[in-house]
Amino acid sequence: MNLDPDSPLALVVDDEPVTRLMVKRALEKFGCAPVLEAADGIAAQAVLREHPDVALVLTDIMMPRMDGLELLRWGRQAVPDAMWIVLSGLETFDSALAAIRLGAFDFLPKSPHTEEMGVAVRNALEKRQLLAERERLHRQLQHKVRELEETSALLRRDLERAEVIQRALLPRSPPPMEGYCIHAVYRPGQHVGGDLYDVVRLGEQHLAFYLADATGHGVTSAMLSVLFKQRLVLVDPATGLALPPAQVLDAVNRSICEAHAAPGLFLTAVFGLLDTSDSSLTLASAGHPPVLHAREGRPTSLIRRTGPALGLAPDAQFRQERIQLLAGDRILLYTDGLLPTGSEHDLELLQQVLASPLSSAQEMLSQLHAGAPAGTDRDDVTILLIDAHAGASWFDNGAELPTGAQDSAPRPEGDVVFYGETEHAAHLALRGRATWMHCDAFHETALAVLDGGRRVVLDLSRCEYMDSTWLGTVHELVARGGVVLSGVTPTVRAMFEELSMEQVQAAIRDDIAAAPEFYALGTGGDDLAAVQKRILHAHEALSTLSDRNREEFKDVVQSLRTEQDGAQ
Repeated sequence: MNLDPDSPLALVVDDEPVTRLMVKRALEKFGCAPVLEAADGIAAQAVLREHPDVALVLTDIMMPRMDGLELLRWGRQAVPDAMWIVLSGLETFDSALAAIRLGAFDFLPKSPHTEEMGVAVRNALEKRQLLAERERLHRQLQHKVRELEETSALLRRDLERAEVIQRALLPRSPPPMEGYCIHAVYRPGQHVGGDLYDVVRLGEQHLAFYLADATGHGVTSAMLSVLFKQRLVLVDPATGLALPPAQVLDAVNRSICEAHAAPGLFLTAVFGLLDTSDSSLTLASAGHPPVLHAREGRPTSLIRRTGPALGLAPDAQFRQERIQLLAGDRILLYTDGLLPTGSEHDLELLQQVLASPLSSAQEMLSQLHAGAPAGTDRDDVTILLIDAHAGASWFDNGAELPTGAQDSAPRPEGDVVFYGETEHAAHLALRGRATWMHCDAFHETALAVLDGGRRVVLDLSRCEYMDSTWLGTVHELVARGGVVLSGVTPTVRAMFEELSMEQVQAAIRDDIAAAPEFYALGTGGDDLAAVQKRILHAHEALSTLSDRNREEFKDVVQSLRTEQDGAQ
């Protein structure tokens, strides 16, 4: 019976030469080669040191100098891959059981039958092969995991670079418009998204603007929106005059259809042309959500789509509608991420928000997403708000300070943390959407202030959203003491309430003046291990606040703990 074509190396340890010889010959018949011998535990140690690749050890228990149990205890550490079978007489049966507890695979009576020994040896070597295969597969899996992690990190860096490139396609500052102001807010749901907008001055009297939303999410939709921008023609090449909106959509639709034939790829868009000489606005909509026209003293009107989405049919027909703008009128364009359900109820809510003359595009986004739970994945959102009155215009693309905005106008500062000081406290302010990428730098700065014996005021007056890492970190700092919150918006307060953050709510103050000047703190987060640790601690903090939180964040906490344990 040849158990292993590779002829496993075996060792027989017994102080009786006859027993050693009998067991050795049996092992050789089973295919073990060579079969080494040792008369006691001390001699066996020397053999195993010289031959650490021994696959199988059969040892007696009662031997001079070093018995089999002591040899086994040593051998399980020195040659962990070897399988051990102990030979036991009746007087050493209890010792044989002790050997099993120490890690021996099996025990046999002294002078075992050949068949009995063959079964034990075969089973021991098969288990050794299974353990070796399991270890090989484990190493292979670890290697694959490292490869996937490296690929994931590369993809993440590529997406971050793609986000920078995509943002570069967005307008940086509004064109000059006497008697009109325009506000824009852009928030991609992922690193890159399918939303795109622009506002362009055409000649002395025309202002062209558009808002497009490509189907799907991520890179595919981003590439489709880039294709739309590339194929868009706003003026007649022959005359240099602004083209009518319906003609613009018709041309870009035919161009997109010619560029690709992949099913399911399309985008919606609305294109407008404002004639400042007579305050007329001409609109064409390709399958886009309704444009809202608000006028004081009358119900908000809806300009619905005037043609199908772009990229579906090359012979699609597009109409256009013309409206007259009066002083104080407001025109709102948005992508469907603003109203994820698209219900009439949400549309009515949007009309109510737009009717407030003081509501900016940022405030609309904040109010309409106030009820969304913390950490909810969202679609891309873009808002374009045109007011028929003089005022400062600004574009908030979520990552940089706007240009062209006056000090009296809202200054959207993107998803970063800002630092300022007063005589009595250090102020940390959140702007826009606060995500985990900015949290570590904020946490370290707040700890440094608190360790220095100063109070921290967390200004949330312009914070639109906080993810769960931020919420947990804020709870940690408030629980430590010395932290108060000011300017908490209804959106953020709703997040605190939803996650049972009672201690944080108790720290809200309404009588704290803001710092006179703020400076960008920066992102931080270069130390990936520190960032992962911060995310874990934040979610652990939230998990302790309620049974609902514990259940909601259970999988997140467990996954983060496993990652951290694996990295150590």
